[in-house]
Amino acid sequence: MGQTRKMVQPSSHADWSSGGKRKMRRGGAVGVGIEENILAIFDDSHDSQYSHDDRLAFLEAVRATSIVAEDRTPPTTKMFETIFQIFRTEKSLELIMASFQLLNELEQSFPRVYSDAGAASKASSTSQPELVVDEEAWSPFTLTADSERATSKGSSAKTIGPSAFHRIIQDLAAELNDTSVQPSDIRSLRNMLLFQYLVTVLEGEFLARMSIYKETMQWTIIRESTLNILLGSRRINYKGLLKDCLSVICGLHKILAGCGDGLKFSEASTEKSSKDSRTSLAIALPEVEEGTCTVMQKLMIMIMELDILKKQADIKCFTTRADGVRTPLLETILDEVTYDAGNLSTVLQVFNHPKWKLELVLQYFSKYIVKPTVRTRRRLSDSAEDATFHGTLRSLGNMNSVRSVVKKISAEAVQLLLAHGFQAHLALSSKHYQYDDISDSKAKDSSLREISEEMISAFNNLRKTDGHMEILPIAREALFVASIILSRKP
Repeated sequence: MGQTRKMVQPSSHADWSSGGKRKMRRGGAVGVGIEENILAIFDDSHDSQYSHDDRLAFLEAVRATSIVAEDRTPPTTKMFETIFQIFRTEKSLELIMASFQLLNELEQSFPRVYSDAGAASKASSTSQPELVVDEEAWSPFTLTADSERATSKGSSAKTIGPSAFHRIIQDLAAELNDTSVQPSDIRSLRNMLLFQYLVTVLEGEFLARMSIYKETMQWTIIRESTLNILLGSRRINYKGLLKDCLSVICGLHKILAGCGDGLKFSEASTEKSSKDSRTSLAIALPEVEEGTCTVMQKLMIMIMELDILKKQADIKCFTTRADGVRTPLLETILDEVTYDAGNLSTVLQVFNHPKWKLELVLQYFSKYIVKPTVRTRRRLSDSAEDATFHGTLRSLGNMNSVRSVVKKISAEAVQLLLAHGFQAHLALSSKHYQYDDISDSKAKDSSLREISEEMISAFNNLRKTDGHMEILPIAREALFVASIILSRKP
């Protein structure tokens, strides 16, 4: 079985812990003398006219020793905390962007958790890769209740706890969807960048853990992930967090699509800023909004991946009562678009990852397509096919089924679901995607010609339910592609 190798600082030798798990002691971070010299540049005890330049010089000094230098060494915990403090407290756009960029570069150069496939290959050709965890490395997250309480009483700029993480998303949702909320100065832009950085940290660790888990099937590897601990914290309203995530991504998508006004800075804040600063903010904001929308989708996809892994672990009895029970994110999304059909189109456009778009379409249809109450032996063997796009289209080839679905939702919703489902199926059928995930078999259920024929047949039946039905532009595109596929010689 694969092992979790834990790293601790500061000495540079290796030892063996009890239980056979190897602990690596990596070389320390930058030396004490270098740390003192670099931190001396950043003097938080004064607020002079030179403080802005001092902070820029500090960030550049850290970058020089940890990113640019040939013998790169990670910053110390205090240096990391100082960078993070600059990022979270400074009001200068230049300082915010510089510290944000440096934090991301450091995250890429010195990951806290990673897969060490090389060590396994040296040990044995049949060995599985190891998960290396640097337990002493600085993290922007505080996950224990005691640590979070201590942080809330002290400097809130040093780390982020579960409740603070949820508040960041809540603030973004409020600013994007409540016109009565007026963002103050540069706080909204900083919150979006902070959210992007935190998700980058979560993603790097989760992907490394998920890769090792698929090799070893050791549920502890996923259970101990920061994402799983964060979502399982009692200090957040889990369902509220999921709804806020959906609200943010839909709000940002509408802004980027030109349907919203975007975040605006209040007059009180802009009057205090120079003209150049206001211009810089105006230029930076659209790009930051787009980046935040992309990162929010990454977070939601990670949560859905985690939901699937937990479900699989439950089936194999890997989990315990301590793992708790959480409502899968996909179910929350389905509930939200069911109660607010106006969000269906936005959600389908937002989730451009074909695997999850197809999963969403199939689960939405499964709520409204009536399944036979009595199944013969042959029908039982076909039950797995019902959960595929081919099975859904086959069901909609029946006029009674189409009429039933249209009564429960609407012809427009059916068009949207079919068009986006067809789009996702085509993407998953291409060579650019590997078929090793949960929904991939649903994209390989039938040939493209068969799918195209059933797609056109489903739309013909849909037209029969309403002779005056207008075909949506995205549905027209899907039908056009289906016609092209059928026009080609087999």
